[in-house]
Amino acid sequence: MTGTGGGTQASETAEPTGTVVTFRTVAPDSAVGVRIGMVAASGSDPFSAAVTDSVVDQVRAAGAELIRCDPGANASLALDCARRLATQHVDGWISLQPGDVGDALCAAGPQDVPLITVAAAPVSCQSAHVGADDRRAGFLVGQALGRSARLRTACPEDAFVIIAGDPANPMGARRTDGIEQGFATECPMPAAGPVLLDVSTQDRAYEAFANELTALPDDAEILVAAVDDGTALGAAAAVPASRADRITLAAVGADQRARCRIVAEPWWIGDAALFPDRYGEVAVPALLDAIAGKVVPADMYVETTFVTADSIAEFYDVGDCPAR
Repeated sequence: MTGTGGGTQASETAEPTGTVVTFRTVAPDSAVGVRIGMVAASGSDPFSAAVTDSVVDQVRAAGAELIRCDPGANASLALDCARRLATQHVDGWISLQPGDVGDALCAAGPQDVPLITVAAAPVSCQSAHVGADDRRAGFLVGQALGRSARLRTACPEDAFVIIAGDPANPMGARRTDGIEQGFATECPMPAAGPVLLDVSTQDRAYEAFANELTALPDDAEILVAAVDDGTALGAAAAVPASRADRITLAAVGADQRARCRIVAEPWWIGDAALFPDRYGEVAVPALLDAIAGKVVPADMYVETTFVTADSIAEFYDVGDCPAR
């Protein structure tokens, strides 16, 4: 995994508890005759859509037959999808389901065949799980912001705002924890500590951050970390042009919505990229291995890299983004 460098605590504090795996494309027509089921809410958000498209591309490249079911954002419909797949004689299945349906998914879905869950709460019948190391992603964001503050102002800042997402969502809590740890490798935490904004939508992030700006002097230096790109975009929309040179922002995601902002806005210094558009290059090879009886790691993390305006073109085509 590639970060922004810095203190020696980076590798000690942000080591993943699972296995970091490299992306690998399937061999063409290597799974002809294999039936793969997929429960995926492809239209519910950009992350899910990118993951779903990636899985579909890899299944098709392998020549396997894909049986899809989209429950939308409804967790109960995910169980209906699992029941449908249970009648389809699939050799294995992949689940990117909304909500936390727990082991009801196991009871409803295909029996005695491998299951790969993606970016979801663990279930007892899964063969393996594919996701992001949330603490590591947050760590890279916090570290980048801390380094920026150290180089710009030798660390003193007027405010450090973390848009922490839904307080009931463990993902946001893990990323927030990582942000604080990463920041501490570069700078001491401001005496007042970070301001946590527990909002999970773009609109609410806009409102909460606009209120925070109102409470601070116009010349305040403000660091902003967001646990996802949606809330980061909300905060970014609240920044008036007159204050942009006093804001430094970084987030987790680097999804399609944020890439051009990273290229165009000097104060959006980068994102910890999660590469949902490449999850299929982990989930599908792992499922095919499991179907073949091979051992696969129980918890697989995609590689997480902090991308900036200077490095993002190494990973994504941003040629159509407006230049700074």
